[in-house]
Amino acid sequence: MTGCGIVPTSSMKRLLVVIPHRNGSDLLLRALAAVEGAVDASDDVLVVDNGSSDDSIAAVRERHPRVEIVASRWNLGFGRAVNLGLTRGTHRYVLVLNNDCVLTRDVVDGLIAAIGRDPRIGLVGPGLEGLDGRPARAWGWAPTPLSEVGLRRSRTPEVGGASPHDVETLVGACMLVRREAVAAVGGFDEAFFFYFEETEWCLRLRRAGWRVVFVPAVSVVHGKGASVTTLRREAQIEMLRSRLLYYRRAFSAPTAVLLTSWRMTRLVVNALVAVVVTALTFGLVASQRRRTMTYLTLVAFVAAGRPASWGLPGKEPA
Repeated sequence: MTGCGIVPTSSMKRLLVVIPHRNGSDLLLRALAAVEGAVDASDDVLVVDNGSSDDSIAAVRERHPRVEIVASRWNLGFGRAVNLGLTRGTHRYVLVLNNDCVLTRDVVDGLIAAIGRDPRIGLVGPGLEGLDGRPARAWGWAPTPLSEVGLRRSRTPEVGGASPHDVETLVGACMLVRREAVAAVGGFDEAFFFYFEETEWCLRLRRAGWRVVFVPAVSVVHGKGASVTTLRREAQIEMLRSRLLYYRRAFSAPTAVLLTSWRMTRLVVNALVAVVVTALTFGLVASQRRRTMTYLTLVAFVAAGRPASWGLPGKEPA
């Protein structure tokens, strides 16, 4: 976790936009074109490149020369990449933005207006829309021991609404944070490589007395999961790794052990059922074959001791 010192408000710039990125230059260029039309000329934009192997860096330098780039040789993960921005510069607010989001000026103005209404508001997020224009889930409830075993909180959070309201956690595609909140609780927990980092961050903010607020009056288009579309099995490994880490961060040690045991038992049972179904269908159903291979891969990941090298590619060697 990373903190950030406070400087007098009068000497602070207004806004820094931080975009973590890895491959997919077309996505990034679209996001940057939207960002540059949505922010003021005095605002700053930072791309943290997680070891892209395509032309992303060269394309940004050519088409968006005012954008600052921090280029890593390795895939740092989402939280670690964002933290490089959270500790950079002197800005009153930092906007964390996925590289598959399309930002507009009304979103920036709406989020800054919302966070300015109460100095206790530490983090705000807008509504989200899919590429088809339909509203998508933009906030949720933090996992609890009961919800993790399938009890309570089965109701899906509403995607609409009109007035800003406090929530337990925001979807991390687009979030505006107050500099003082970062200084108080630190940045993302860098032990989370991908998934659950924003959930843990929101939990930490709320436990420290900061409000986390959803602002439904404004929304951004979010190409959900676009960055890992071709790496779904690897992403599932990261999801499991982060879920188990969240148990240790959010709950007591005995509760974390119990939830981990329950999750492992459920994984093995699901894998066995998937194998049986695949055998009964003679392996002719492609979706079932993929499901079975995913479960077996997750079982192998756990059996191997959950090595850090498994999951999404490009990580820094241990």
